[in-house]
Amino acid sequence: MRILKFIFILFSCQLFAQNATFSTSEATAFKESTKAKNIENLQADFKQLKFMKTMEKSVESDGHIWYASPGKLKWSYTSPYDYELLFKDSSLYIIEDGKTRKMNTGDSELFEKMGELVAGSFNGRILEMDELFRTDFAREGKFVKATVTPKDENLAEMFSEIRIFFNAEKYIEKVKLIEPSGDYTEIKMSNFKTNQNIPASVFDHK
Repeated sequence: MRILKFIFILFSCQLFAQNATFSTSEATAFKESTKAKNIENLQADFKQLKFMKTMEKSVESDGHIWYASPGKLKWSYTSPYDYELLFKDSSLYIIEDGKTRKMNTGDSELFEKMGELVAGSFNGRILEMDELFRTDFAREGKFVKATVTPKDENLAEMFSEIRIFFNAEKYIEKVKLIEPSGDYTEIKMSNFKTNQNIPASVFDHK
């Protein structure tokens, strides 16, 4: 019995260590060591899971993401439907069924912040946006989890919390965007490539 108690205590201590919250100095050191500052462009495949309380099943979709500094971001959904979102030059382009709709985000402070939020979530620079977000760090299993909470009231109405998961190489592997309702979108990235040539045509819009 004494041995069992010891094993339980040891396991609990290991589990606590794996999920420990970072101190201020640890958080600062981690932010400075992430790869975000060195990323000028990135591309990756993604798998997206959308959970809504009003639906019996989660909606899954697949696609590819491209990012190029400064401020160019393209989401291309390939399954279960073809659909593209392109942030470029303070504008949002929605491309569907061969047709393009343009929304001028430069005229809206909220849309501009949304563009920063989306791009920042996937290149890691959201961790540096202290004026817009509060960030807490903790270990969760094999990941370092950054919990990002919007300070801006308008952004908080869209997302109550954003969880960003960094792998052992300190690249972003998973992002979870949680809405105030409890609904959430989880995006897992794979085949991650950084600082490789991305043709300018990727960010063209029709």
